[in-house]
Amino acid sequence: MEGPGYLGDLLRKDGFDICLVNAKHETLPEIEHSLVIVLGAPESANDNLNYLLQEQVLIKKSVEKNIPVLGICLGSQLIAKTFGGKVYGGHKKEIGFYHDLVLEGSPKLFSNFKNPFTVFHWHGDTFDLPEDSTRLARSHDYLNQAFQFQSAIGLQFHLEVKEEMVKLWLDKNKKKLHNISNIDAEKIRKDIDENILIVKNNMEIFYNNLKSSFNL
Repeated sequence: MEGPGYLGDLLRKDGFDICLVNAKHETLPEIEHSLVIVLGAPESANDNLNYLLQEQVLIKKSVEKNIPVLGICLGSQLIAKTFGGKVYGGHKKEIGFYHDLVLEGSPKLFSNFKNPFTVFHWHGDTFDLPEDSTRLARSHDYLNQAFQFQSAIGLQFHLEVKEEMVKLWLDKNKKKLHNISNIDAEKIRKDIDENILIVKNNMEIFYNNLKSSFNL
């Protein structure tokens, strides 16, 4: 289960009560929240799993009520699929720190970001944008890295990671990573010290922009 990481720290610091649900094993709550966050997982948005279908229902209902939804990695793919976008395997896996994300125009959610900016990636799938959505960021290898559909925001990348999260993911996936030709797990580990504070700073900027955009 992927946790909210540094994003959770920021929410708690501001006094938000967090209801953390492992959707694979727990029932999604019926009560309305001021913000819904759908995090990542190893599954694909195309897997016919009940918990993924239930998350899509939650996403749709929340947007219909104009409740902000933030989808990260798999969460972004579920948002895209919920509103008619196609999710499919990308031409290469992106795992590690990347510095080539470019903003599309001047989106308010990314105010005060450097352009291009740095993120942490861990994905193999990608998606087409739903009709009437707005692309917010792209990269060299993937056209759709961040987008908005009404009150739903999809981020294909991770800004919420902490140092210990990255190390844990590397440790748990050591064998899998060894078989991916374009991924150097040891380089990613060495890159943590140089990049983790940059990504956390981007998380904090994005979080403040998100609060401002939706009056949280």
